[in-house]
Amino acid sequence: MGKNDLEKIDENAVDTRAGSQKSDKNTKKRKIKIIDIIILIVCICGLVVSGSMLLKWLKNNIESNKVMTEINDIAGISDVDEDEDPGAEFGIDFEALIAYNSDVVGWIRIPGTSISYSLVQAEDNNKYLRHSLDLTWNEFGWPFLDYKNSSDFTDKNTVIYGHNITSGLMFADLANIYNGSLGNDVTINIYRKDYRLLTYKVFSTYVYAPESYYLTTQFANDEAYSTYLSAMMSRSVIDFNQTVGVDDNIITLSTCTRDTKNRIVVHAKLVSNTEMPR
Repeated sequence: MGKNDLEKIDENAVDTRAGSQKSDKNTKKRKIKIIDIIILIVCICGLVVSGSMLLKWLKNNIESNKVMTEINDIAGISDVDEDEDPGAEFGIDFEALIAYNSDVVGWIRIPGTSISYSLVQAEDNNKYLRHSLDLTWNEFGWPFLDYKNSSDFTDKNTVIYGHNITSGLMFADLANIYNGSLGNDVTINIYRKDYRLLTYKVFSTYVYAPESYYLTTQFANDEAYSTYLSAMMSRSVIDFNQTVGVDDNIITLSTCTRDTKNRIVVHAKLVSNTEMPR
């Protein structure tokens, strides 16, 4: 084999190596393109899902506000001066409300917040978890009493649930009690459907992991109730300068934190029960 033949073999080897390297580079480029396409598809899917969720949220928000406006008109609700007696100024046509929805048992209003809603109660705690007062499907739900409670708020502990909506709807403003924005003298007004105004004073608020104990509605005896009240008082992050005992009836308001992992809880005791104007 001559010198020229050896040079040709070397050139062929170089060409083979060069071709192999080009092939490897092309393969890598194809892989990179495929990865880029996959990432793009995932991003597009994420945007579609996020957009769909946003549209659904906006739809729920618009429909909830529409129902609220309609209900306020039906019940004859208008804004009142928070410094004046709400029992004398805040009238409600419960007959019209109950004709609209027979599940209505009252109205809740917390001065200094946007919380002012009719209260409902169903045969279970699922109905108004995802239904509005007009009974249409709505993920914002509607504030409701625990189905285990008496509808006249005469139980030792009446539990009321509501969602925490980022736009400020439903029980979102319970956070303003928990964070101290309303101070340590907070009133909650419950307007009962038999035209009684029940005035409550908050004595405890805290954030807690989901549990059944703070939602207890019935107690075996005074000792069990006293133990419960002591536990709820000890959890409070604010001193409301209130005392509470076994002779008191209370309400418990419960909503999710924004991350839905925990619950914002507010307890208040009944301090007066007066007649409302009709």
